[in-house]
This record gives sequence, structure tokens and C-alpha cells, in this order.
Amino acid sequence: MPVENYLELLPIIVLGVFFFAVTAYMLYWAANRGHFSDMDAQSKVIFTEEEPEGELSDTFPSKH
Repeated sequence: MPVENYLELLPIIVLGVFFFAVTAYMLYWAANRGHFSDMDAQSKVIFTEEEPEGELSDTFPSKH
């Protein structure tokens, strides 16, 4: 591919750099807000009295 044709890729490269920068900023923001400080406690938020932690409540149908 000649050098002149690389200008056609410039919009894709710019979008890639933009999305990378936005993603890096979002991770920085989340880390500063403490979203990654206590991962064990946050992983247990989805459990309730109806579906307690450690009890099997969903199963796949058996194959016959």
C-alpha cells in the first residue's frame, strides 16, 4: 500500500485514539471514585434472601 493511501485510514486511527482515551479516562474516574476498592463486597450485591449466596437456584435441563 503506497504512503498516499494511508490518509484514508486517518479517520479510523483518530476514532481509535479517541475511544482509547475515553476508556482510559473512565477507568481513572472509576478508580478515583472507589469503585475498585472493595471488589469482594461489590460482588455479593446481587444476592438476596430469595437467592442467597451459595445455594444452587438455576439449572440447565438434563439431556435424555
